[in-house]
Amino acid sequence: MRASGGGRFGRRLALAVGAVVTASLAVVGVALTFELRARLVEDLSRGLETQAGLAALRAAASARLPLRAGSAQSEARALAAACACRATLVALDGRLAGDSELDDAALARAENHATRPEVAAAMSGSEGVATRRSVTVGRDMLYAAAPILAAGGRIGGAARLSVPLTDVEARVGRVRRLVLGTTLAALLAALAASALLARGVARPVAEMADAARRLSAGDYGARVRGLGGDELGALGATMNALAERVQETVGELSRDKSQLSAVLDQMAEAVVAVDAAGIVLVVNPALSRLLGVPPQAARGRRYLETLRHNGIVQLIGEVLRDGKPAAREVRLFAPEELVFDAHAAPLVRDGRVGGALLVLHDITRLRRLERMRRDFVANVSHELRTPLSSIKGFAETLRAGALDDLENRLDFLKTIEEHADRLTKLVDDLLDLSAIESGHRAPRLAETDLGRLLSESARAFAPAAEARGVRLETSSPPDLPRVAADADQLRQILANLLDNAIKYTERDGRVELAAEPWPGGVRVCVRDTGAGIPEADLPRIFERFYRVDKARAREAGGTGLGLSIVKHLVEAHGGEVSVESRQPGGCVFRFTLRAA
Repeated sequence: MRASGGGRFGRRLALAVGAVVTASLAVVGVALTFELRARLVEDLSRGLETQAGLAALRAAASARLPLRAGSAQSEARALAAACACRATLVALDGRLAGDSELDDAALARAENHATRPEVAAAMSGSEGVATRRSVTVGRDMLYAAAPILAAGGRIGGAARLSVPLTDVEARVGRVRRLVLGTTLAALLAALAASALLARGVARPVAEMADAARRLSAGDYGARVRGLGGDELGALGATMNALAERVQETVGELSRDKSQLSAVLDQMAEAVVAVDAAGIVLVVNPALSRLLGVPPQAARGRRYLETLRHNGIVQLIGEVLRDGKPAAREVRLFAPEELVFDAHAAPLVRDGRVGGALLVLHDITRLRRLERMRRDFVANVSHELRTPLSSIKGFAETLRAGALDDLENRLDFLKTIEEHADRLTKLVDDLLDLSAIESGHRAPRLAETDLGRLLSESARAFAPAAEARGVRLETSSPPDLPRVAADADQLRQILANLLDNAIKYTERDGRVELAAEPWPGGVRVCVRDTGAGIPEADLPRIFERFYRVDKARAREAGGTGLGLSIVKHLVEAHGGEVSVESRQPGGCVFRFTLRAA
């Protein structure tokens, strides 16, 4: 590859030098031959012009003047013999009086020479010289004419001498051949010299070409070797320095890109960047998971095709259109309801909007916490208001005179005591839930006999079930594995589940407390045959103070915190809790515990 490049360059260099030398010598040769021909013709013209003057003097002495057509043929031949050239005597009317190369018949047919430049000059009294092709003899000729003066200075005709330019052309041809031979020799020498020059120049040029090809192919370690001290060596050194800077820059860009990719991949926030035409440039995994769009399918396509959410599309379009940052809250409803704080900003390049960057901060949990806080405040306020109102009302009644009413005051005091117990239960549940959520009531895990604990819980709630006319049953296999649990907290979990099941099961219904082996531990189930829970309420059933039938729950004396306490206690044990419901047909609460 390298040698081929160098060979082509060497041949081109040699041909270029040869062409320049050839063109230069050709121009010089052409100019030289033209100049030589001009000088030869000029010298010949001066000599012929002198001879023409002498021929005119001789004709004036020997010929009869003025000349008449055909009257001086012998004088013309005598002049030609004396000067060794063609001699022509022209009469005053332009007809030939004699010509050394024409016989009498040809002389009579010859054209009138009055318009010939040299003849016209001679007839006007001066000498004339001209070069042209002779029609009469059919050759290129040099002509010189002089006036023949009669007595008194009158012009009696013209004497013209002419010689062919054959000798001139022969001498010019010899010079041309000499120039051509010199040109060929110089061309061969130039080609040899240029080949040697090209061999020395082509190698570093080929080295640089090869290094450039490797750099363009991504081999940033390519360098030019064997640098000399001339201009090509300086160029190679500059190229090496440029390659080194490119290698460093590409390395820095690669590291920056890797760091940016790592940051984007680990970000919890969803990020997408588009260019000015709306083509997606960057999609991080968080956004891909959020919208269910693979990054490779999103990149290179318009955001309108990939980010199919009206709020997101409008926000990006607004930033691309106005070139100003924008923010708003965006809600997604599939596959679940999510709330995002969306911020979009323009990507400015050279003072113009070159794209947009969108960042989605997930605030779903924050909004849920805010809703739970509002619900908590409202529910606690309501739960406190009802017993407090009753206590205050009966206390005011007693103070107003009912203390003396022996028949009713005990009922009033009993009601006040019941509402005080309800407040105490509410406060205790709130304190329990707060302690569990904050981690202050971490379970003290120990090997526990779950079967025995289920039997104890069933016996404890047997009177309540009997009072409501509900049949309470337990079932567990004899080889049930022992579990790692806090026995007191496990009793609290079972108590809340059994209390709910008995309260919401109609008379003659059935509540079953069962346990079964489960992968890695045991699963406990509490089934009832009550009214069940509507499907829309199932996702919120473990929230604090959430009640399906609020009126019935308050009538049953619940605080709305039992299932929330169950969920936190089960999760503190490393288990999971779930609910399944059918309407009608009751519901099933299940939770898992790890084996000891």
